[in-house]
Amino acid sequence: MKKIIALAVFALLLNPSFSFAQKNRVPSKCPKTQLKIGDKFYAESYFYTAAEYYKDVVRQDSSNRYANFWLAMSLLNARDYANSEVFFRQFYSIKPGPKTKKKKWDREDQVLFNKGGFYFGQVLHRNGKYDEAIEYLNKFTKSYVPKNDQDNLKKLAAIEIAGCEYAKSAPGAKVKAFTAGGNINKSYTEAAPVLINDNELYYTSFKIDALTTGDTLHHFVGPKSKRVYQIMRSNRAGNDWTKGTALDNKEINEEGYIVGNGTFNKDLNKFFFTKCLEMDDDRSLCNLFEADYSNGTFSNIKRLPEPINAKEEFTSTQPAVRTSDDGMEIIYFSSDRPGGVGGMDIWYFLRTQNGEFKGPMALKGPINTIGDELTPFFDDSTNTLYFSSTGHPGFGGLDVFKSTEGTDLAWSEVNNVGRPVSTGADDLYYTRNADQTQGYLVSNREGSVPLNGIVTASDDVFYWRNFNFAVQGIVFKEGAEGGGPLTGATFNLYRKEADGTKTLVAVDSMSTDGYYAFKMAPETDYEVQVIKDGYQLKSELVTTKGLPDEDTIQNNFNVRKERYVVKGLITEDGKTEGLMNASVTIIEVYPSGMEKTVYYMNSNPYYYFDVEGNKNYKIITRKEGYFSKTTDLNTAGIGNVDTITKDISIAKLEINKEYTLQNVLYEFGKATLTENSKSVLDNLLEILEENPSFIIELSAHTDHIGSDAANQKLSQARAESCVSYLASKGIAKDRLKAVGYGESKP
Repeated sequence: MKKIIALAVFALLLNPSFSFAQKNRVPSKCPKTQLKIGDKFYAESYFYTAAEYYKDVVRQDSSNRYANFWLAMSLLNARDYANSEVFFRQFYSIKPGPKTKKKKWDREDQVLFNKGGFYFGQVLHRNGKYDEAIEYLNKFTKSYVPKNDQDNLKKLAAIEIAGCEYAKSAPGAKVKAFTAGGNINKSYTEAAPVLINDNELYYTSFKIDALTTGDTLHHFVGPKSKRVYQIMRSNRAGNDWTKGTALDNKEINEEGYIVGNGTFNKDLNKFFFTKCLEMDDDRSLCNLFEADYSNGTFSNIKRLPEPINAKEEFTSTQPAVRTSDDGMEIIYFSSDRPGGVGGMDIWYFLRTQNGEFKGPMALKGPINTIGDELTPFFDDSTNTLYFSSTGHPGFGGLDVFKSTEGTDLAWSEVNNVGRPVSTGADDLYYTRNADQTQGYLVSNREGSVPLNGIVTASDDVFYWRNFNFAVQGIVFKEGAEGGGPLTGATFNLYRKEADGTKTLVAVDSMSTDGYYAFKMAPETDYEVQVIKDGYQLKSELVTTKGLPDEDTIQNNFNVRKERYVVKGLITEDGKTEGLMNASVTIIEVYPSGMEKTVYYMNSNPYYYFDVEGNKNYKIITRKEGYFSKTTDLNTAGIGNVDTITKDISIAKLEINKEYTLQNVLYEFGKATLTENSKSVLDNLLEILEENPSFIIELSAHTDHIGSDAANQKLSQARAESCVSYLASKGIAKDRLKAVGYGESKP
C-alpha cells in the first residue's frame, strides 16, 4: 500500500526527494478519509503534510496502529527523530484486544509493518539508544523475509547493529564544531561548502530566501521542481561571513535547473559543479559540468561528455578534484550507475593535461558498500579520501569516513572520523584546510536552523577546528584479526631533535582499546611509536609546527602481523616425486587490482618464500612441457602460525594435440562471435596468459550447407574472429594462427 521513500537528506545532495515540502492541508473528521489523504501525501514525499493527517487520526484514536506507524515513518523521513521515536513506541505498545481479528492483525504485521523493526532501530540508533536499537534490529533480522536478491534490508540492519556496537565505545575526537552563522544558514538546506583563498566561501542554497519566514514552513502548492537550488558566494568579514549572494553567471545558475555541488581544482582555474532536472518518473537526473575560472569570473561552461554523464539513465553528482604529480586531475564523484556495489557509489575519471577524459571507473577496495557513499573530498597532502556513508558502521544516518591511498595505490581500511564530526544526524560534505587543523561540513545536527519547529530537519554549514597541541588516535590491526583496534599495546612519544636524534618524553602502556593520546609542546616535531609482541614495529611522525591554538592531531594508523613462510613441493599430476627446475613466481595482488611480482625462484623440487599477513597473492608455477598453474593465496585469518604449506601439481603438456572448444557457435552464415562464445574463449585466454610460450592454431569449421568455396571463406572468417578477440585481450598475434577447414572437417 505504500512506497518507502529515501530519507530527506537527498534533497541536499541535488538528488532531492523534496520530503521537506508541505502542501495546504484540508482537515477531515473522518479517520478513513484522513488516512487516505495522508497516504497520498506520503507517497508524494510531502511528509510534513502526511504527518499532520496521521496525527489527526491518532488524536481521535491513539490505538490506531496504522496511523501511529505511518506517522512515525513520516516523521522519520522528515528527520524529526525525537518524535518519530515517540510514535514508534506508541505503535509497538499497542496489543491485540479481545475483539481483535487475529488473522487481520498478523497479516498487517507481515505486509504493512514488517519493516518497522528496521526503521525503529534506525531511529533509536540516531537517538543514541544503542542497546535498544540492537534489540529491535535483531528481532527484525530474525523475522524479516527478503522479497528478492535485491532486498538488502537484512544486510543494512547488520550494518546498523555494527554501528551501534561501534558507537557504544567509540572514543571522541578532540574537535569542536560551530555553525557558520545566519548569513550563510537559513531554513531548509545549505550544502557543499568550499573555501578558497581563506576569505571566499562557495556553497549551495535555495534560490529564494522568501521560501521561509522565520521557522515557519512554506506551503508549496505547485510542482516539486519549483524548489530550485543555486550556487552562492560569501566573503569573510572578521570572524563572520557576509550574506551570501548567488553567482550572477546565468549559464551556471541556469533557470529551471537544480544547481550546486561546486568545487575547484588545485590551480583554481577549473570549476566543477552539478545540474539536475526532475524527471517524469519522480527521479532527479544530475549531470556534471565544468567551467573555466579566473579571478572570480566563470566562462566556457560545458557539460562533461558521456559516459561520465548519461541523458536519462543515472545520476552523476558531487565532484571532488585531486591533482596528481604529473598534472593529471582525478575527479571523484557519486553515482548510482550500473557497475557499483549498491545505491550511490563513489566513482572517478581522469582529466589529462590536454583536456581529454578517461573513465569513469568505480572506486575499488573497501570504500563502496550496499549503502550510499556520498560527498567525496580528497586531501592531497595526506592522500586521504573523506566521504559520507550509510554502509559503514557509525553513529546513525550518514557519518563521515576516511580511507588513505597507499604507495601501492590500494585503499586502507575505512575509519569513522568520530565524534563530534560524525553524529546521529546526517553529516556530509566534510573538508579539510591545507593546515589540517580545520575545515567544513554540512549537518542537520542540533544547532542548525529549525525547520517547522524541528531542530534536526534543516541542513546547515558548520566549520570545525581541533583542540590545542595534542595528538590522539587509534591503532588498528591488519592481518588475521581483520582490522579491529590493537589491544594491549605500548605507545611511546619521542621528541625529534634538530640533529636527527630523538628523546623519549612519554609512555602509555595502559591502552586496552588501541586508543592513545599525548600532549605536545608547540613548534616541535614528534614520533609516535607502537610496540606489541607479534606485530611489526610502527612509528608515525607528527608535528605541532605551524599549528594555531587549540589544535589536536587525529592520527590513526595500522600495524601488521609478522611475516609468514610459505613452502611446498612441486610435482607432476598423478605422481608423488618432486619436479625439478620448475619456476615459481609469487605475485602480490592489491585491492585496487594492481599486481606486483615479489619473488621468483626455481624448485629443487621444493620452493619457499615469506609473505605479509592480510594480503592476497598468486603463485604461478611453470615448466617447459607443462601447463602453467596459478594458485591463489590469502594470508588473512590464518591464525598464529609461522608456516603455510601449499603443495602444487602441474599437468604435462602434449605438443600438437587437438583440443576442442565446446560451444563456440555462430549464427547461420555469419562469423560474428556470440557473447556465450566469448566466455568460452576466455578459458583459452587464461591458458594463453599463464603459458606465454604457447603458440596455437585455431581451427574453424562449417556444416555442409552452401558451396565449398563459401564455406571455406566463412570458416576462415570464423577462425579469424576468434584470433581477433584473443588479440584484443592482449595476446600477441604471432602466437595465434587462424585456419578455416570449411566443410572438409565437419
